[in-house]
Amino acid sequence: MDSLRGIKYLAWYIVLFIPSSSGAKQYVIKEGQGGLQVQINSVTVLNHTLLSPAFFVGQGKTVFLEALGNFHVRNYIKERIALRSFSKIQTLSTPNRDVYNFTDGHLYTVQVTFETKLGQDLVVSFRNLGQNYTHSWVVLAASPTDKIYGGGEQFSHFNLRERSYASLELFSVLRSDDLTYPIWTREQGVGRDKSTNTTFFADLQSGGGGDFATTYFPQPTFISSQKYYFHFTSTSYLVFDFSVPTSHEVFINGDFGDIYFKSARDFKSLVGNLSLIFGRMPKLPQWTYDGIIMGVQGGTEIMLERYNQAKAQGVNVRGLWIQDWSGIIQTSFGQRVFWNWKWNATRYPGLDKTIKDLKKEGVRITVYMNPNLNNQGPLFKEAESKGYLVQNRTGQTYLFNFGEFFCGIVDLTNSDAYQWYKNKIKTNIIDLGIGGWMADFGEYLPADAKLAGGSGEEFHNHWPVLWAKLNREAVQEAGKEGEVVFWMRAGHTGTSNYTTLMWAGDQNVDWSAGDGLPSVIPAALSSGLCGIGMTHIDIGLYTTFGALGLKRSAELLLRSAEMAVFSPVMRTHEGNQPSYNVQMYSSVEILRLFKRLVDLHKALSNYTSAAMDEYSATGLPVQRPVFLMYPNDMYTYDIKDQYMFGSDILVAPVIKPNVIERDVFLPNDAWVYVWNKTEVKSGRITVNAPIGLPPVFVRNSSSFRDDVLSLASYKYIPFKPHPPKRVSHNSSMSDVTTSVLLVAFCIVIALLKSVRL
Repeated sequence: MDSLRGIKYLAWYIVLFIPSSSGAKQYVIKEGQGGLQVQINSVTVLNHTLLSPAFFVGQGKTVFLEALGNFHVRNYIKERIALRSFSKIQTLSTPNRDVYNFTDGHLYTVQVTFETKLGQDLVVSFRNLGQNYTHSWVVLAASPTDKIYGGGEQFSHFNLRERSYASLELFSVLRSDDLTYPIWTREQGVGRDKSTNTTFFADLQSGGGGDFATTYFPQPTFISSQKYYFHFTSTSYLVFDFSVPTSHEVFINGDFGDIYFKSARDFKSLVGNLSLIFGRMPKLPQWTYDGIIMGVQGGTEIMLERYNQAKAQGVNVRGLWIQDWSGIIQTSFGQRVFWNWKWNATRYPGLDKTIKDLKKEGVRITVYMNPNLNNQGPLFKEAESKGYLVQNRTGQTYLFNFGEFFCGIVDLTNSDAYQWYKNKIKTNIIDLGIGGWMADFGEYLPADAKLAGGSGEEFHNHWPVLWAKLNREAVQEAGKEGEVVFWMRAGHTGTSNYTTLMWAGDQNVDWSAGDGLPSVIPAALSSGLCGIGMTHIDIGLYTTFGALGLKRSAELLLRSAEMAVFSPVMRTHEGNQPSYNVQMYSSVEILRLFKRLVDLHKALSNYTSAAMDEYSATGLPVQRPVFLMYPNDMYTYDIKDQYMFGSDILVAPVIKPNVIERDVFLPNDAWVYVWNKTEVKSGRITVNAPIGLPPVFVRNSSSFRDDVLSLASYKYIPFKPHPPKRVSHNSSMSDVTTSVLLVAFCIVIALLKSVRL
C-alpha cells in the first residue's frame, strides 16, 4: 500500500467525495486598522488583529506516553510566536481566491490562501515560507453564546462549550483541562470522571481512568450554532480549546493543514454536506434490525442452550454473538479470548454445521476480531515470518502487553500485510458462514512505531480508518455487501465511508454521567453530526468490577434495552465479568420482558428502514439531536438526554435508577404519547416511565403514525427490580480472582504512593 500521509490523504479524500468545481467566492475579507476579518454568510470565522492574531507558530516537542491504549500526551512548548503582520500577495487575479503572507517580521512567514473550492464556502490552506516550526495554532472568532457540537464521538458533553465541572484531580495521574478536546484516538477510559472511585482506581492501575474528552472516535470537526461547520483535514494530534468566550483555539502538533468552512441556512444541510466529505455508511441488512443479536459465550453447547432458552420464550433472536469463537486463554486476571482469528473447534465443536442449521432458522452467528495477534498463535508467527507486523524503534516486532499476553499489530500500511490480513478475514470468517463480527480496537498504534508507510505518530489517528477500510473490502470482495456486517468503536475522519456499523464501546455497568448509561446518548448524537449514520450500544453495558460493587442490575439491563429498541440495532453483551451481571437469560421473567422489547423493535423495522434510507439520501443520522429537527426552539440546543429516532419519533430514555416518571421537553409540534395514544402539547411535561414504558412520542402528522402507535398494543408486563442474582458461569471464580487482584494491586500502589509522599 502506498504511504498515506495524513494531510495528503485527506485532501485526496475530499476531492473524491466533493465536486471539485470552484464557484463564485462565498466568503468576504475585510481589512482595516491593521486587522483582517473573514466572514462566511455574515458570520465572522477569523478575526485577526495586532493584539489578537489568528495564527501562531512555535517550537517544542509533543510526547506520547501509552499504557494499554491509554495515551497521556504532554506538549513541551519552548516558544509560541504570533504572526501579527500580514500583506496581500498580488497574484493573477482569480474570482475565488485571496493570498496573504503572515509573519512575525523576523524568522517565521506563512502564506495563507483563502479560497472557495471543493464545495466549501472557504478553504484555508497554508504554506511555510520561513523557518520551520514544530507546532502551530489557529484562533477562530467566536461569540460568547456559541454552542459547539461534534468533535467525533463525545460521551460527556454534547455542547462542547458546556462546563460541567472543574476537576481537582488531587490523586490523578492524568490531568485534564475543562473545555479542551484532544483529537487523538485512544481507549476512552474507565469512569471518565476524576471525582469517582472507579476512575481513581483505574488511574492507579494503568492511568486508564480517562476523562470527559477521552474517546475512541475523535474527529477534527465541529458545527457551530451560528450555522457553519469547521473541519480540519490533517490527521495530526490536535486540541480544540473552547474555554475562551470570544474565540476557539486549535493547537496542532505539526503544520497547519487545510481548514474547511461551510455555512447553510439550516443544520440539516450542514450535516448532509459533512457526510458528503466523510462518506456515508451502507444500509444495514434486515436481519440486524428486525430482531436481537444475543451475546453469549462458553462453547457450542452453552451457546445453543442460551439460544433455546430465549427461543422458548418467543424472543426473536436474529443473531448470536460469540466473542470466544477463536478459543480462550487463562490469566491471573481471568479468562481472555485467544487472539488468533480462526475457528477453535475444541471450544466450539461442530460450529460449521451449527452455522448452517441456525441460518435456516434465520439466525446468524457473529464473532469477534481485532488488528492484533497473540504471539503464541499461528497467525502471529506467520505474520512475523513475513515481516507483516508493526516494528519498534530498533526494527524488531513491536510487542504489546494486553494483560499477561503479548500481541503484535498487523502493519496496515504494508500492502502485502494488508492483503494477507484481508484474506484471513475472507477465509477464516466469511467463508465459514459467519454473518458479522465486532471489528474491535484500532486505537493502540503507538506513536514511536515504525511502519512500512511512515511513523506511528503520523498514522495513529488514521489507523482506525485503514482498519475499517480493510474490513469493508473483505466484505465486498467476498460478495457479501448488504448481507454481512461488522461493527467498530474506533474512528476518525473517513471511518463512515467504510464501516457498516458503529457501537459506543465499553461503558460501565452503572448510571454515571461520565461512563454509564447516560453517556451513550451524547455519543450517538455527536458522532451522528460527524457522518456516522448508524450506531448502537452493548445492551447492559460492559465494564464490570464486581469486588467494588460495579455490577449490572436487572434495572440497568432493561433500561438500556428500552433505549436500544429505538436505535438501529439491539445487541446484548455479557460484560467482562458475566457472573456479576444480570443477563438477558438470567430468568424466564427477564426473557419475557425482552421478548416484548424485541417485538417492539421489530414492529419499527419499516420505520427504521426508512430512516436509514433517509440517511443514505441526505446524510441525516438515524439518531438525531432534537435541535437538528427543531432549530427554532432554542431550548433544544441544550438537550443531551433525549433524541429523535428518525424524523418522527422523540425518545426520552430513562437514564437514572429507581425512576417511575421523568420530565420531557417536547418542541413545538403536535405530538402523540405512544403508550396511551393521547395527544399532548409541546413544552415541558412529566410522564409516567415504569420499566418497559420509556417516554416515547410520535409526530401526529407522521406517515408512520399508525405503525408507531401500534406499539401500544403489545401487552405491558410490569417489573419491579430485584437485587442482582449471581448467575452461574464457567468463569465465575476467575472473575472473583480478577476483582480481588485488582483491588489488592490498587491498594498496594496507593500505599506506595503515600510512603513516597
